[in-house]
Parts: sequence; structure tokens; C-alpha cells
Amino acid sequence: MSTRFFDSIRSELGEVHRATNVTDWFPSAEHHNMYTLLELPPLEVDLRPGVVLLTGRLFNGACAKLVALATMVQLLFLSVRVHQHVNEDGGPGNDRTRLAVLIGDYYLGRFFGLVGSSGMMGVLQPLSAAVCRIHDGAISRLHLSATPALVADAVRQETAELIAQACLIAGLEGEAPERAREDLYRLGYSLGMGYGLWARGLPKDACQHLKEARRRLAGLAPGAPRDALDGLAAHLLDLPGHPLAGAGG
Repeated sequence: MSTRFFDSIRSELGEVHRATNVTDWFPSAEHHNMYTLLELPPLEVDLRPGVVLLTGRLFNGACAKLVALATMVQLLFLSVRVHQHVNEDGGPGNDRTRLAVLIGDYYLGRFFGLVGSSGMMGVLQPLSAAVCRIHDGAISRLHLSATPALVADAVRQETAELIAQACLIAGLEGEAPERAREDLYRLGYSLGMGYGLWARGLPKDACQHLKEARRRLAGLAPGAPRDALDGLAAHLLDLPGHPLAGAGG
């Protein structure tokens, strides 16, 4: 899948990916085939940091702070992803399970370290609250069959909320006025719902959210960042979606 709408931020995305890459840090992970848990579809690799960077650019955010925020969001996403893919049948002697937990915790530790080193302490409460909602939702859906309604609920808690908070913070780190808080949150929420429903095989349900995202973008200042975000929404609207997947992850 092409991610050409992220071309204008390719350098910054490279910084994020280098900061979140663990393949050289855990040699034993390859022995246990752990990197299969870290493999992401091309769009998933760039989605969250890309939305953060472009939203921040809409409001003239400082590049260093936006890269730090995009990295924080990706670290949280990767931590949750690895933890959610831990083999539930693995007992205490299962090295693959233990290593997955440790790598997920490592991502989380890197997140807290980056919050401290960047001085962006204000992101801690909203982003940690979003992660708590991810886990609350995952616990409540444990062992339930994946129905369209359950998948939509999973998308809301596991995808949309984190992206919504990230968009809000990215805008406020720039020059977005306080009155724009709701619009920034709803933009991120609509993009997150649209992407998450599309990725889980519900493109018709995704359509209304993606159209809402485009409507909100139309009210923002014109320019390359807005065009790129609009291109992302339009791209997803043109695609058929994936087969229906489970509610988790």
C-alpha cells in the first residue's frame, strides 16, 4: 500500500522509526521469532506518527517537539500491540511469552523516559489515560466473539482514542487556539475510527467517520499538511477493507 501522503514528513518519520526500532537491541528476540509480533502493514507503520506530525504542522508546531510526541505515541502503540499478542497459553517457562512481555514493557519504559527528557510532562495524563482505556476495553471483551458491534467498540477504545488525544496534543503544542480543542479531538477520533473500522473489515462503517474527518479538515487552514491528511482519508475511502478480524489489537 502506498503511503505517498506522508512523503512531506518522510525525514521526521525516519527519526521516529529509528527511535522505536528494537531489532538490534534484543538479539534473543530473533531466536524466539519475536519479530513477527513487531511486523506491521505499511500504512500501520506510519499512521499514528504521521497523523501527529501533520496535525502539528497544521499549527506550526516545533519540529523537535512533534517528533518527540510522534515517537511517544508510537512507543505506546507498539507496547500495547506486543502485549496484546502475548500467547495466553504460555506458562511461566515460556521464553517467547516472557520476552514479549519484556519488549512491551521496554517500549513503555522508553515512553516514560522520552516524556522526561523532552520536558513534555503535560502529555503524560492524556496519553496514559488513553492506554488505560485500551486495556479496560480489551479486558471487558476477553473471550467474546468478534461481532461488528464489538469490533466497533474495540476500535473506539484501542485506536480512535489514542489518535484523538495525539491530534489534540499535537495541535496545542503548536499554535492552535484553545477553542480548537474539540475540533482537533474530533478530527483524530474520526480518523482513528475510520482507519480502525477499515482495517478490521468494516469499510461501510468506516465511511461515515472518514467523511467526517474530511469535513473537519476542510475547515482548517489550506496547505500541504491538510492535503496530506485529506489524502489519507480519501485513500481509505477508496479501498475495500480487510476481512473481519478479532476485536483485540
